[in-house]
Amino acid sequence: MARKRSEVLTEEMEALRAEIKVIEELEEPTDEDLTRSENLLTEWDEKDQLKTKALEREAQVERVLSRAQQAAATESATESGDGPAATRRGPEVKRTIDPYDNHEVLFRSLMGDVLLNANDTVSRAQVAIDTAPRHVDDAAKERMHELVELDNKHAASIARHMLLTGSPEYHEEFRDYVKSRGTMVGDAMRAAMSLTNDNGGYMVPFTLDPTIILTNAGIQDPLRQISTIKTITTDTWNGVTSAGVTAEWLAEGAEAADKSPTFGQPTITPQKAAAWVFGSYEVLADSGFANELGRLLADAKARLEGAAFATGNTAGQPYGVVTGVAAVTNSLVASAATNAYAVEDVYAVSDALRPRDAAQASWIGNKKIFSLTRQFDTAGGSAFWANLGMGVPNQLLGQPIYEASTMTGTVTTSANILLAGNFSEFYIVDRVGMSVLYEPMVKSTGSNRPTGQAGWFAFWRVGSDVVDPDAFRLLQLNTSPAFTAKAS
Repeated sequence: MARKRSEVLTEEMEALRAEIKVIEELEEPTDEDLTRSENLLTEWDEKDQLKTKALEREAQVERVLSRAQQAAATESATESGDGPAATRRGPEVKRTIDPYDNHEVLFRSLMGDVLLNANDTVSRAQVAIDTAPRHVDDAAKERMHELVELDNKHAASIARHMLLTGSPEYHEEFRDYVKSRGTMVGDAMRAAMSLTNDNGGYMVPFTLDPTIILTNAGIQDPLRQISTIKTITTDTWNGVTSAGVTAEWLAEGAEAADKSPTFGQPTITPQKAAAWVFGSYEVLADSGFANELGRLLADAKARLEGAAFATGNTAGQPYGVVTGVAAVTNSLVASAATNAYAVEDVYAVSDALRPRDAAQASWIGNKKIFSLTRQFDTAGGSAFWANLGMGVPNQLLGQPIYEASTMTGTVTTSANILLAGNFSEFYIVDRVGMSVLYEPMVKSTGSNRPTGQAGWFAFWRVGSDVVDPDAFRLLQLNTSPAFTAKAS
């Protein structure tokens, strides 16, 4: 069978890369050397573009051949007593693309030995996502496609992470690693260590990794459903915010005012989180623990993050949305009465939102606060509280409601009991990848003797913060009659 055009181009690009490396490592390159290097770089870029087109064409051919094979199978008749024998066809060949056949190139790019072909890597990752195991649902696959299709500096690195930790061989080695309690480690597992900071653990396969899968709409943490999610491969996320440009009316011949926007530069640093799962040797050996590890870690991660995203206010943790909004006086709405919660407070919070935020607003609060709120609707009118059913969140004044159990449910002095706003202005930043390490011998804290137990230590990094506090309004219980509700 003839070689694929993309394979030929890959080899040609590798030869160019080798020659470029030789020139760049010269201590005193001549002008001729530098000119040659520039020409090689230009040629490499041209071949990179050709390879992208070749991969797209090969994928299209694959789809066409696959559909033709399906059509042929449908139309083909089998011999029976009711009619003539079916026309026999020659053998049909189905061409498939293995997204993981360039593992060595990916690893070498991670070490800095070769240049990463971003387009090829992203294309392969898309195939890997589409062929992911059955336990990865459509919502998770859609989220994964978003991660590698976004035009940003992290897309190619995330795609590489998926390819290095997603192959069937890697899955098998990871499963053996868990079953053998850390004693069996293959080549793929050793290679994936280089994806972690300081080579400190073994990466969870991307199709089991909660830092990737749990960002889909099925997670129980409401803030991951309604906030902006950023996934990075670096240590810090740096953004840019602006209040926008102000327009004006001008008379004929009048000078325009300088309305240039001002910019902010929010920074969110993911913080390390960890989970420790341990048990006796007997339990780990007899309970099928290898099949449960991913689910246990996912549950622990969701519960830990859910609390931090709502009310986190401690150094070394994600910064909670309630905490961030409460720190800005203009975003606070005081209850109308001292230490009391009434129906007018709900309208005051809603009315205080900026018009552009009100159209996209959601409400979060403790279930107990929502129970009190629902009792305000004594007439049972849907204009105040609407029950839509069929999995659709209830609505308060036409905006969806989400429960945040870590918010206070007590009506007391200075309590922050109800938050409304445009949650796209609350950012959650995931540093892609979760790592796990096996601890074969747990010891007691007193005598430092073995307890007959072993455990798994999992760690990952995540951060969060409010990038525009003015997009929210937070109801705070009034502590003084002089402190009145914020006007709309």
